[in-house]
Amino acid sequence: MQKGMDVSRVIKKILARLLTLALLLFFIAVLLIVRDNGISPSITHLKCAGSILYKGETFEVPSISNYVLPENMAKGDAVTLKFALPSELKPKTVLRFKTYHMMVEVVEDGRVVYSYGKEKQMKGRMVGSGFHYVVLNQQASKHPLEIRFVHAIEGNLSAFSEFDLLPAQYANSDYSSRHVVALAVGVFLLLFGFLSVLIGIGISFHGIRGFRVTMIGFLSCSLGIWTLCYQKLLQIVSYNFAFNTTLEYFSLYFAPIPFFLLLLDMRKGKIASWKWWGTFAFVAVEVAFLLVTTFLHALNVVWYPFSLPFFHVFVAIAFSYLLFFGVLYNRKIDLSGKFLTMGVVVFGCVALLDLMRYHFCKYFLIDNPILDMTWIPFGTLLFVLCLVLSYIIYLFQLLESKAEKDVLSTMAYVDSLTGLFNRAKCQQIFGFLDKSPADYAIVSIDMNGLKLVNDKYGHMAGDTLIKAFANVFKQSLAGIGTAIRMGGDEFLAIVRSEHIAEVESSLAKLLQLQKDCKEELPIPLEAAYGVAYRRECGENATAEMVYQEADKRMYDMKSHMKSNLVRK
Repeated sequence: MQKGMDVSRVIKKILARLLTLALLLFFIAVLLIVRDNGISPSITHLKCAGSILYKGETFEVPSISNYVLPENMAKGDAVTLKFALPSELKPKTVLRFKTYHMMVEVVEDGRVVYSYGKEKQMKGRMVGSGFHYVVLNQQASKHPLEIRFVHAIEGNLSAFSEFDLLPAQYANSDYSSRHVVALAVGVFLLLFGFLSVLIGIGISFHGIRGFRVTMIGFLSCSLGIWTLCYQKLLQIVSYNFAFNTTLEYFSLYFAPIPFFLLLLDMRKGKIASWKWWGTFAFVAVEVAFLLVTTFLHALNVVWYPFSLPFFHVFVAIAFSYLLFFGVLYNRKIDLSGKFLTMGVVVFGCVALLDLMRYHFCKYFLIDNPILDMTWIPFGTLLFVLCLVLSYIIYLFQLLESKAEKDVLSTMAYVDSLTGLFNRAKCQQIFGFLDKSPADYAIVSIDMNGLKLVNDKYGHMAGDTLIKAFANVFKQSLAGIGTAIRMGGDEFLAIVRSEHIAEVESSLAKLLQLQKDCKEELPIPLEAAYGVAYRRECGENATAEMVYQEADKRMYDMKSHMKSNLVRK
């Protein structure tokens, strides 16, 4: 039997893994299909020669693609690129190229057919970065095309990106399809983060601590938005380069805050106090950095891009601190913390490599589609998955601990012999009753003959008698009141106001159940009882006072009972 169960369990595990693999392959297949259907079947990368007008001088360049000017451009410097388009230009052809913080004008035969960023630059606002899509006339190939660039920030790179010609119907889908993986990761992180924040806030209203899942959600949201902005995939819905760039930097600068808050929550009480406060200092610095840079950016004093080197230095110092001082990992760390550490290390390594990639492309002026794609989305995805696993383990440990506490709490309030509530629970209920003005009844019950059974037949027989009575006592109060064993042969029932009218019928049922008991006992079940109501004892009467009155009436009944089991 056990062997068959083990085989069934193994088969289920194999099927679960095969199903997971099948879903993953299906998702990859869908991405590949989307990619193949969105990429332009015909695209021309312009490598033609051209001429450049810069600072009053005109000079020829062998190829307009990735051409590097002799020096970095200063703010306000303009450069005009002129080149001839292919002689056979197809109808509805789009010219696509990317710029970084530049105002752009495209001129065909002396006419401005496209302009971007001029108004923003004149007002001293950030222009932003992104891809430009210019629809060309079919006759454009008869005249050289002129593109005028004006740099909007100091120290901007003086290199052109690739210039591509593609059909208008593929203008947007081509680029997003080529980066479909980054698009999928970015959208997933954004949606997952949004749902996590909602879940975290929602469960907090139900008494469950949702701080960690909320922080994971904020972190996932910020990194998802950053991925979409950095890869220029947000242009699917927004062609405002300034807004996209602002959102890109804000989400990047915001991301460390929920991460550090999550880490602080997980490490509270588990690391030295100075290490915890040192980590808290990084949160304070990052919050101050975000507020100051946002304020300066909003006033057009210092734009976000100029703050990026300081952010990189901050991240490097913070990451070194977390690793060097053992904030992320120590020998006593639990499984939840290990998954967090794994995620941070993976994310940190990917981020470090991506930082090296970014500066390599920036300073060597490389415009390669593969190197231009950030690797952080993949590291972020692994990081968030590790955080989710860490949180699931944390919840499991939390629920396990709560279940253990509930069991211990139940044991503290339950009589081990009968399963009824004990005296401690009775005192707790008395406390609740004293805080309420409602009426209630207390029934004090004392078994007859227990000492006789203990002395003549032994305590095991006495325990059997107690359990038999407790069973019928509980049945008689089912749905009416709370059955309690105060100790020894003493029992008590508490009946709330809504069931007071059923007290007498419940006691009658108890007497009948005692007579009908078919369990083999040394003596018949028999007990004396007394009932007292709060209303009888006065408005200021406590539950203890009502109980004393019920106990007194129970002894009165016992003294008048004609039974050989009653101790006289």
